[in-house]
Amino acid sequence: MAGEASPRNKSREQKDADRTEYLGFTRAQIWGTLFLVYTATFFLFFTYRYLDDLARERVGTLGMRLLEEGTGSYTAFVLLPLVLWMARFYVQRRRARIRVVLMHVAGAVVFSAAHTTLMAVSRWAIAPLVGLGSYDYGIMLFRYPMEFSIDFVFYTITVAVFYFFERLRMAQAQQLAAAELQTKLAEAQLQNLRLQLQPHFLFNTLNTISSVMYEDVRAADAMVTQLSDLLRMTLRTANSHEIRLSQELQITRLYLEIMQKRFEDKLRVTYAVDAGLENSLVPQLVLQPLVENSVRHGLKESTAGIDISIGARRENGNLILQVADTGAGLGTLDSEAALKRGLGLANIRGRLEQLYGTGQAFSIANREAGGAEVTLRFPFHLAEPC
Repeated sequence: MAGEASPRNKSREQKDADRTEYLGFTRAQIWGTLFLVYTATFFLFFTYRYLDDLARERVGTLGMRLLEEGTGSYTAFVLLPLVLWMARFYVQRRRARIRVVLMHVAGAVVFSAAHTTLMAVSRWAIAPLVGLGSYDYGIMLFRYPMEFSIDFVFYTITVAVFYFFERLRMAQAQQLAAAELQTKLAEAQLQNLRLQLQPHFLFNTLNTISSVMYEDVRAADAMVTQLSDLLRMTLRTANSHEIRLSQELQITRLYLEIMQKRFEDKLRVTYAVDAGLENSLVPQLVLQPLVENSVRHGLKESTAGIDISIGARRENGNLILQVADTGAGLGTLDSEAALKRGLGLANIRGRLEQLYGTGQAFSIANREAGGAEVTLRFPFHLAEPC
Protein backbone atom coordinates (compact mmCIF):
# COMPACT_ATOMS: atom_id res chain seq x y z
CA MET A 1 0.00 0.00 0.00
CA ALA A 2 1.42 3.41 -0.90
CA GLY A 3 2.99 5.30 1.97
CA GLU A 4 3.51 2.24 4.16
CA ALA A 5 7.03 1.00 4.89
CA SER A 6 7.85 -2.63 4.33
CA PRO A 7 9.21 -4.69 7.26
CA ARG A 8 12.70 -4.39 5.74
CA ASN A 9 12.34 -0.60 5.42
CA LYS A 10 11.02 -0.33 8.94
CA SER A 11 13.98 -2.33 10.21
CA ARG A 12 16.37 -0.03 8.36
CA GLU A 13 14.57 3.05 9.71
CA GLN A 14 14.80 1.66 13.24
CA LYS A 15 18.51 1.03 12.82
CA ASP A 16 19.00 4.58 11.55
CA ALA A 17 17.12 5.89 14.59
CA ASP A 18 19.30 3.79 16.88
CA ARG A 19 22.40 5.24 15.27
CA THR A 20 21.26 8.84 15.69
CA GLU A 21 19.67 8.55 19.15
CA TYR A 22 20.60 6.89 22.41
CA LEU A 23 18.32 7.05 25.45
CA GLY A 24 16.53 9.99 23.85
CA PHE A 25 19.71 11.99 23.13
CA THR A 26 21.18 12.65 19.69
CA ARG A 27 24.73 11.62 18.85
CA ALA A 28 25.75 15.28 18.72
CA GLN A 29 24.38 15.85 22.23
CA ILE A 30 26.11 12.76 23.60
CA TRP A 31 29.51 13.53 22.10
CA GLY A 32 29.19 17.18 23.03
CA THR A 33 28.56 16.18 26.64
CA LEU A 34 31.48 13.74 26.62
CA PHE A 35 33.77 16.44 25.23
CA LEU A 36 32.77 18.71 28.11
CA VAL A 37 33.45 15.88 30.57
CA TYR A 38 36.95 15.36 29.18
CA THR A 39 37.54 19.11 29.20
CA ALA A 40 36.52 19.21 32.87
CA THR A 41 38.85 16.26 33.55
CA PHE A 42 41.68 18.12 31.83
CA PHE A 43 41.03 21.23 33.91
CA LEU A 44 40.89 19.30 37.20
CA PHE A 45 44.10 17.34 36.54
CA PHE A 46 45.87 20.48 35.33
CA THR A 47 44.79 22.39 38.44
CA TYR A 48 46.00 19.59 40.71
CA ARG A 49 49.41 19.29 39.02
CA TYR A 50 50.00 23.02 38.68
CA LEU A 51 48.99 23.81 42.27
CA ASP A 52 51.28 20.99 43.39
CA ASP A 53 54.12 22.71 41.53
CA LEU A 54 53.32 26.02 43.21
CA ALA A 55 53.17 24.32 46.61
CA ARG A 56 56.68 22.93 45.97
CA GLU A 57 57.83 26.37 44.71
CA ARG A 58 58.35 25.13 41.17
CA VAL A 59 57.88 28.03 38.79
CA GLY A 60 57.55 28.22 35.03
CA THR A 61 55.59 24.96 34.71
CA LEU A 62 52.28 26.42 33.49
CA GLY A 63 52.88 25.72 29.80
CA MET A 64 54.23 22.22 30.39
CA ARG A 65 51.30 21.24 32.65
CA LEU A 66 48.81 22.55 30.07
CA LEU A 67 50.55 20.52 27.38
CA GLU A 68 50.76 17.31 29.42
CA GLU A 69 47.24 17.33 30.85
CA GLY A 70 45.70 18.62 27.63
CA THR A 71 47.27 15.92 25.48
CA GLY A 72 46.53 13.31 28.15
CA SER A 73 42.78 14.11 28.25
CA TYR A 74 42.11 14.84 24.60
CA THR A 75 44.06 11.86 23.20
CA ALA A 76 41.97 9.69 25.54
CA PHE A 77 38.89 11.39 24.09
CA VAL A 78 40.10 10.60 20.55
CA LEU A 79 40.42 6.93 21.53
CA LEU A 80 37.03 6.82 23.29
CA PRO A 81 35.20 5.39 20.22
CA LEU A 82 37.63 2.44 20.33
CA VAL A 83 36.81 1.79 24.00
CA LEU A 84 33.07 2.04 23.37
CA TRP A 85 33.34 -0.24 20.33
CA MET A 86 35.10 -2.89 22.40
CA ALA A 87 32.54 -2.55 25.22
CA ARG A 88 29.63 -2.85 22.77
CA PHE A 89 31.32 -5.76 20.97
CA TYR A 90 31.49 -7.78 24.19
CA VAL A 91 27.92 -6.86 25.18
CA GLN A 92 26.50 -8.13 21.88
CA ARG A 93 28.32 -11.48 22.10
CA ARG A 94 27.32 -13.69 24.99
CA ARG A 95 30.38 -15.34 26.51
CA ALA A 96 31.43 -16.68 29.89
CA ARG A 97 32.28 -13.95 32.40
CA ILE A 98 35.93 -14.99 32.71
CA ARG A 99 36.33 -14.69 28.94
CA VAL A 100 34.75 -11.23 28.96
CA VAL A 101 37.09 -10.13 31.75
CA LEU A 102 40.14 -11.45 29.88
CA MET A 103 38.96 -9.75 26.68
CA HIS A 104 38.60 -6.44 28.52
CA VAL A 105 42.06 -6.77 30.02
CA ALA A 106 43.37 -7.24 26.49
CA GLY A 107 41.28 -4.26 25.38
CA ALA A 108 42.73 -2.14 28.19
CA VAL A 109 46.28 -3.09 27.09
CA VAL A 110 45.51 -2.08 23.49
CA PHE A 111 43.93 1.19 24.62
CA SER A 112 46.82 2.05 26.96
CA ALA A 113 49.42 1.34 24.30
CA ALA A 114 47.58 3.53 21.80
CA HIS A 115 47.00 6.28 24.39
CA THR A 116 50.63 6.37 25.51
CA THR A 117 51.84 6.44 21.91
CA LEU A 118 49.48 9.29 21.01
CA MET A 119 50.53 11.29 24.06
CA ALA A 120 54.20 10.86 23.20
CA VAL A 121 53.76 11.77 19.54
CA SER A 122 51.52 14.78 20.25
CA ARG A 123 53.85 16.16 22.94
CA TRP A 124 56.95 15.69 20.78
CA ALA A 125 55.15 17.54 17.96
CA ILE A 126 53.48 20.35 19.93
CA ALA A 127 56.14 21.25 22.50
CA PRO A 128 58.55 22.88 20.02
CA LEU A 129 55.70 24.70 18.29
CA VAL A 130 54.60 26.46 21.51
CA GLY A 131 58.11 27.37 22.63
CA LEU A 132 58.65 24.61 25.17
CA GLY A 133 61.56 23.05 23.33
CA SER A 134 61.93 19.34 22.77
CA TYR A 135 59.81 17.16 25.03
CA ASP A 136 61.44 14.38 27.07
CA TYR A 137 58.96 11.58 27.77
CA GLY A 138 61.59 9.31 29.26
CA ILE A 139 62.35 5.72 28.36
CA MET A 140 59.27 4.35 26.57
CA LEU A 141 60.01 0.79 27.74
CA PHE A 142 59.04 1.92 31.24
CA ARG A 143 56.56 4.60 30.21
CA TYR A 144 54.09 2.08 28.71
CA PRO A 145 53.63 -0.01 31.89
CA MET A 146 53.62 3.17 34.01
CA GLU A 147 50.75 4.71 32.02
CA PHE A 148 48.90 1.39 31.93
CA SER A 149 48.03 1.62 35.64
CA ILE A 150 46.15 4.90 35.10
CA ASP A 151 44.73 3.89 31.72
CA PHE A 152 43.41 0.62 33.16
CA VAL A 153 41.39 2.54 35.77
CA PHE A 154 40.09 4.90 33.09
CA TYR A 155 39.19 1.99 30.79
CA THR A 156 37.40 0.13 33.59
CA ILE A 157 35.35 3.19 34.63
CA THR A 158 34.41 3.93 31.01
CA VAL A 159 33.27 0.36 30.35
CA ALA A 160 31.34 0.22 33.62
CA VAL A 161 29.52 3.49 32.83
CA PHE A 162 28.79 2.26 29.31
CA TYR A 163 27.38 -1.03 30.64
CA PHE A 164 25.17 0.87 33.08
CA PHE A 165 23.64 3.04 30.36
CA GLU A 166 23.42 0.11 27.96
CA ARG A 167 21.46 -1.91 30.52
CA LEU A 168 19.23 1.10 31.07
CA ARG A 169 18.67 1.41 27.31
CA MET A 170 17.91 -2.30 27.00
CA ALA A 171 15.44 -2.10 29.90
CA GLN A 172 13.68 0.85 28.24
CA ALA A 173 13.61 -1.01 24.92
CA GLN A 174 12.09 -4.06 26.62
CA GLN A 175 9.45 -1.90 28.31
CA LEU A 176 8.64 -0.25 24.98
CA ALA A 177 8.43 -3.62 23.23
CA ALA A 178 6.15 -4.94 25.99
CA ALA A 179 3.91 -1.87 25.70
CA GLU A 180 3.75 -2.24 21.90
CA LEU A 181 2.92 -5.93 22.26
CA GLN A 182 0.17 -5.12 24.74
CA THR A 183 -1.22 -2.50 22.36
CA LYS A 184 -1.19 -4.95 19.45
CA LEU A 185 -2.89 -7.59 21.59
CA ALA A 186 -5.62 -5.15 22.62
CA GLU A 187 -6.02 -4.11 18.97
CA ALA A 188 -6.37 -7.76 17.92
CA GLN A 189 -8.95 -8.42 20.65
CA LEU A 190 -10.91 -5.33 19.62
CA GLN A 191 -10.80 -6.36 15.97
CA ASN A 192 -12.01 -9.84 16.91
CA LEU A 193 -14.95 -8.41 18.86
CA ARG A 194 -15.94 -6.20 15.94
CA LEU A 195 -15.71 -9.04 13.45
CA GLN A 196 -17.93 -11.15 15.71
CA LEU A 197 -20.64 -8.52 15.66
CA GLN A 198 -20.84 -7.84 11.92
CA PRO A 199 -21.93 -11.33 10.74
CA HIS A 200 -24.24 -11.61 13.76
CA PHE A 201 -25.97 -8.37 12.75
CA LEU A 202 -26.16 -9.44 9.08
CA PHE A 203 -27.66 -12.87 9.81
CA ASN A 204 -30.32 -11.43 12.11
CA THR A 205 -31.28 -8.81 9.52
CA LEU A 206 -31.50 -11.42 6.76
CA ASN A 207 -33.73 -13.54 8.98
CA THR A 208 -36.00 -10.53 9.44
CA ILE A 209 -36.22 -10.04 5.68
CA SER A 210 -36.90 -13.72 5.04
CA SER A 211 -39.79 -13.65 7.54
CA VAL A 212 -41.75 -11.18 5.36
CA MET A 213 -40.59 -12.34 1.95
CA TYR A 214 -43.66 -14.51 1.21
CA GLU A 215 -46.11 -12.17 2.91
CA ASP A 216 -45.11 -8.87 1.29
CA VAL A 217 -42.70 -9.09 -1.64
CA ARG A 218 -42.52 -5.32 -2.11
CA ALA A 219 -41.66 -4.79 1.54
CA ALA A 220 -39.01 -7.51 1.34
CA ASP A 221 -37.54 -5.93 -1.79
CA ALA A 222 -37.40 -2.52 -0.10
CA MET A 223 -35.75 -4.11 2.94
CA VAL A 224 -33.06 -5.70 0.74
CA THR A 225 -32.36 -2.29 -0.82
CA GLN A 226 -32.08 -0.70 2.62
CA LEU A 227 -29.84 -3.53 3.80
CA SER A 228 -27.55 -2.85 0.82
CA ASP A 229 -27.34 0.82 1.83
CA LEU A 230 -26.66 -0.23 5.40
CA LEU A 231 -23.89 -2.66 4.42
CA ARG A 232 -22.35 -0.08 2.09
CA MET A 233 -22.14 2.40 4.96
CA THR A 234 -20.69 -0.11 7.43
CA LEU A 235 -18.06 -1.15 4.87
CA ARG A 236 -17.02 2.48 4.39
CA THR A 237 -16.18 2.66 8.10
CA ALA A 238 -14.98 -0.95 8.42
CA ASN A 239 -11.37 0.02 9.19
CA SER A 240 -12.28 2.36 12.04
CA HIS A 241 -13.02 1.31 15.59
CA GLU A 242 -14.62 4.73 16.18
CA ILE A 243 -16.84 6.74 13.86
CA ARG A 244 -18.77 10.00 14.11
CA LEU A 245 -22.01 9.90 16.05
CA SER A 246 -23.82 11.21 12.97
CA GLN A 247 -22.63 8.15 11.00
CA GLU A 248 -23.63 5.78 13.77
CA LEU A 249 -27.09 7.35 13.95
CA GLN A 250 -27.47 6.99 10.19
CA ILE A 251 -26.59 3.29 10.37
CA THR A 252 -29.07 2.87 13.22
CA ARG A 253 -31.82 4.68 11.29
CA LEU A 254 -31.30 2.44 8.25
CA TYR A 255 -31.54 -0.64 10.44
CA LEU A 256 -34.70 0.62 12.16
CA GLU A 257 -36.30 1.44 8.81
CA ILE A 258 -35.82 -2.21 7.84
CA MET A 259 -37.42 -3.31 11.11
CA GLN A 260 -40.33 -0.90 10.64
CA LYS A 261 -41.08 -2.54 7.29
CA ARG A 262 -41.77 -5.71 9.24
CA PHE A 263 -43.43 -4.40 12.42
CA GLU A 264 -45.01 -1.27 10.87
CA ASP A 265 -46.76 0.86 13.51
CA LYS A 266 -45.80 -1.53 16.34
CA LEU A 267 -42.29 -0.06 16.27
CA ARG A 268 -42.01 3.63 17.15
CA VAL A 269 -38.67 5.43 17.47
CA THR A 270 -37.73 8.84 18.88
CA TYR A 271 -34.36 10.57 19.07
CA ALA A 272 -33.07 12.96 21.72
CA VAL A 273 -29.58 13.95 20.62
CA ASP A 274 -28.11 17.18 21.97
CA ALA A 275 -26.90 19.69 19.39
CA GLY A 276 -23.18 19.83 18.67
CA LEU A 277 -22.53 16.12 19.19
CA GLU A 278 -22.57 15.08 15.53
CA ASN A 279 -18.76 14.95 15.28
CA SER A 280 -18.16 13.20 18.59
CA LEU A 281 -16.58 9.77 18.21
CA VAL A 282 -18.37 6.59 19.26
CA PRO A 283 -17.54 2.89 18.76
CA GLN A 284 -18.71 1.61 15.39
CA LEU A 285 -22.00 -0.35 15.52
CA VAL A 286 -22.63 0.51 19.16
CA LEU A 287 -26.27 1.65 18.86
CA GLN A 288 -27.55 -0.89 16.37
CA PRO A 289 -27.09 -3.93 18.68
CA LEU A 290 -28.87 -2.04 21.46
CA VAL A 291 -31.95 -1.26 19.38
CA GLU A 292 -31.86 -4.78 17.93
CA ASN A 293 -31.90 -6.14 21.49
CA SER A 294 -34.93 -3.97 22.30
CA VAL A 295 -36.77 -5.16 19.20
CA ARG A 296 -35.96 -8.86 19.64
CA HIS A 297 -36.61 -9.15 23.36
CA GLY A 298 -38.95 -6.21 24.01
CA LEU A 299 -41.55 -7.20 21.41
CA LYS A 300 -41.60 -10.88 22.32
CA GLU A 301 -44.58 -10.75 24.64
CA SER A 302 -45.96 -7.36 23.71
CA THR A 303 -48.95 -6.94 21.40
CA ALA A 304 -49.19 -3.17 21.86
CA GLY A 305 -45.91 -2.52 20.10
CA ILE A 306 -42.84 -0.86 21.50
CA ASP A 307 -41.45 2.65 21.79
CA ILE A 308 -37.69 3.00 21.52
CA SER A 309 -35.90 6.21 22.44
CA ILE A 310 -32.29 6.91 21.49
CA GLY A 311 -30.50 9.66 23.38
CA ALA A 312 -27.06 11.26 23.40
CA ARG A 313 -25.74 13.96 25.67
CA ARG A 314 -22.48 15.31 27.03
CA GLU A 315 -21.89 15.22 30.76
CA ASN A 316 -18.73 16.04 32.76
CA GLY A 317 -16.37 15.35 29.88
CA ASN A 318 -18.16 12.13 28.94
CA LEU A 319 -20.56 11.17 26.19
CA ILE A 320 -23.69 9.42 27.44
CA LEU A 321 -25.60 7.19 25.04
CA GLN A 322 -28.95 5.72 26.11
CA VAL A 323 -31.35 3.33 24.45
CA ALA A 324 -34.62 2.84 26.32
CA ASP A 325 -37.72 0.91 25.38
CA THR A 326 -41.23 0.21 26.65
CA GLY A 327 -41.03 -3.50 25.94
CA ALA A 328 -41.00 -6.56 28.15
CA GLY A 329 -37.93 -5.47 30.12
CA LEU A 330 -35.49 -7.83 31.81
CA GLY A 331 -38.04 -9.52 34.00
CA THR A 332 -36.25 -11.20 36.91
CA LEU A 333 -32.90 -11.25 35.14
CA ASP A 334 -30.05 -9.25 36.64
CA SER A 335 -27.68 -7.24 34.45
CA GLU A 336 -25.09 -10.04 34.17
CA ALA A 337 -27.70 -12.57 33.12
CA ALA A 338 -29.09 -10.10 30.59
CA LEU A 339 -25.63 -9.69 29.05
CA LYS A 340 -25.47 -13.43 28.43
CA ARG A 341 -28.82 -13.40 26.65
CA GLY A 342 -27.21 -12.55 23.33
CA LEU A 343 -23.93 -11.69 21.64
CA GLY A 344 -24.63 -7.99 21.06
CA LEU A 345 -24.61 -6.63 24.62
CA ALA A 346 -21.57 -8.60 25.77
CA ASN A 347 -19.75 -7.56 22.60
CA ILE A 348 -20.44 -3.89 23.27
CA ARG A 349 -19.19 -4.09 26.84
CA GLY A 350 -16.04 -5.89 25.67
CA ARG A 351 -15.31 -3.24 23.05
CA LEU A 352 -15.86 -0.42 25.52
CA GLU A 353 -13.37 -2.01 27.91
CA GLN A 354 -10.80 -2.42 25.15
CA LEU A 355 -11.22 1.13 23.85
CA TYR A 356 -11.54 3.11 27.07
CA GLY A 357 -10.44 0.86 29.95
CA THR A 358 -11.69 2.15 33.30
CA GLY A 359 -12.90 5.38 31.68
CA GLN A 360 -16.14 3.76 30.53
CA ALA A 361 -19.30 2.36 32.09
CA PHE A 362 -22.01 0.02 30.81
CA SER A 363 -25.32 -0.54 32.59
CA ILE A 364 -28.61 -2.24 31.76
CA ALA A 365 -31.67 -2.23 34.00
CA ASN A 366 -35.45 -2.30 34.07
CA ARG A 367 -37.26 1.03 33.81
CA GLU A 368 -39.75 2.02 36.48
CA ALA A 369 -42.35 2.74 33.78
CA GLY A 370 -41.72 -0.62 32.15
CA GLY A 371 -39.23 -1.83 29.61
CA ALA A 372 -35.46 -1.72 29.77
CA GLU A 373 -32.77 0.93 29.48
CA VAL A 374 -29.11 0.62 28.48
CA THR A 375 -26.69 3.43 29.33
CA LEU A 376 -23.17 3.78 27.95
CA ARG A 377 -20.63 6.28 29.23
CA PHE A 378 -17.17 6.91 27.76
CA PRO A 379 -14.83 9.88 27.24
CA PHE A 380 -16.09 12.62 24.93
CA HIS A 381 -13.72 13.38 22.06
CA LEU A 382 -14.22 14.82 18.60
CA ALA A 383 -13.22 13.52 15.20
CA GLU A 384 -10.41 15.36 13.45
CA PRO A 385 -11.58 17.77 10.76
CA CYS A 386 -11.59 16.21 7.28
